[in-house]
Amino acid sequence: MRLLFFGFLILFTTNSFAQNNGKFVKEHQSNCKIWLDEPTPTDSLTWNGNCKNNYASGTGFLQWFQNHKLAATYKGEMKQGKFDGKGKFEIIGYASFEGTFINGALNGKGAAYFNNGGKTIGNFVNGEFLNLDDKYLPILKKQTIAIKNSMETYGNITKVDNLFYYGLVPKSPIQAVLVLFPSTGETAENVISCNKDLMQQVYDKNILAVVVSANYNNTLDTDTTAKRFFDTVFEDIVMRYKAPKDKFILGGLSLGGMNALQYTEMSRNPKHITYLKPLAVIGIDPPVDLIDLYNGAKTAIVKYEKEGNKLSESKKMALQEDHFLVNEFEKQYGGSPDKFPEKYVEGSMFTRSRDDGGNAKYLINVPTRLYCDPDIVWQLKNKSRDYYDLNAANLSAMTNFLMQSGNTKAEFIPAIGKGFRVDGTRHPHSWSIVEPTDCLKWLLKLIK
Repeated sequence: MRLLFFGFLILFTTNSFAQNNGKFVKEHQSNCKIWLDEPTPTDSLTWNGNCKNNYASGTGFLQWFQNHKLAATYKGEMKQGKFDGKGKFEIIGYASFEGTFINGALNGKGAAYFNNGGKTIGNFVNGEFLNLDDKYLPILKKQTIAIKNSMETYGNITKVDNLFYYGLVPKSPIQAVLVLFPSTGETAENVISCNKDLMQQVYDKNILAVVVSANYNNTLDTDTTAKRFFDTVFEDIVMRYKAPKDKFILGGLSLGGMNALQYTEMSRNPKHITYLKPLAVIGIDPPVDLIDLYNGAKTAIVKYEKEGNKLSESKKMALQEDHFLVNEFEKQYGGSPDKFPEKYVEGSMFTRSRDDGGNAKYLINVPTRLYCDPDIVWQLKNKSRDYYDLNAANLSAMTNFLMQSGNTKAEFIPAIGKGFRVDGTRHPHSWSIVEPTDCLKWLLKLIK
């Protein structure tokens, strides 16, 4: 079963001229310097505005060419060679971004309009869409952890940067903690924006909502750095905010759901030591059986490659995802499931081929919610996938195993038609399949 590690790899970027690994490039005619992120020898720029102290300044129009082809434009204010002030940045054939830029990045109220019809309108922080309401945004805390990103646990910062977490911290005594894990490649800020209503509602009930910076880690049975990071975050939350250690609920989408489920299972497995034992766990369309995930990816690669040049863009991304999965698992476990079945069972959250459910047996006494949007018509049309390819099959099987094993608080929630990305585009593999008010009611029953 497969879906989806690449679900959020790049939703959009607004700070293409503002990253730390960029440099100033001289404009083609006046030699006026302008900041570019990751410039290449094929880049060239034209700027029709003023130049102050050899840097583009004031109001004007910028054109950015790659290989002599127009790649992007910016119309608006510049300061010291960077976007600064009111402006509109357009990436040709992709999207346009409007609002106030500070030091090269969109900040405050702004909008992104995508060529696929999607749009995000709201609050931006340093180029990231971070769309909490005005009442809640100033309350959001970002805490760094004394662990470097040396193993690239989080793909959106450098290896020398510290990992971190966001917390929406209630003023009254904290009743519980809801921890959300990003999917592969997804920013922590996007998780917040996608779960705006849920995070704000739990805050109002004195539940601390947390988002961690982990989106490229391997399964926790082999990734000791990610496991240590999660334990460190949980301990920091308990110590810093006096949060109840026995009232943590973990949840996540895709890879994030795998992290939530696996950590919770490890907390009940005598082979592992964890800082805490989560009270409950939420999996949002995660792959749970790695044997099925690997085999499904191998089958799909053959199917997609038969189509050759006829592949649509969505299928090309699916093919890329399948190659990524196969390569990563073979690197992580030393080969295929046929060669190393026990390693794949150890790394799985559930193994359908095992009578004891594999690691799922450690959730028999844990309240568990598994969500999916099994819209088979969308999958057939956009991905050429059938029911055998969806996470829904294994998620329902895992829920059935838990229920038959005596778990009276295991739930499978088929939120068909509810999946939409933060930009408004339809996609079943999305945070939106969790209905915030219903989820909050479930949380409140758990922590009574």
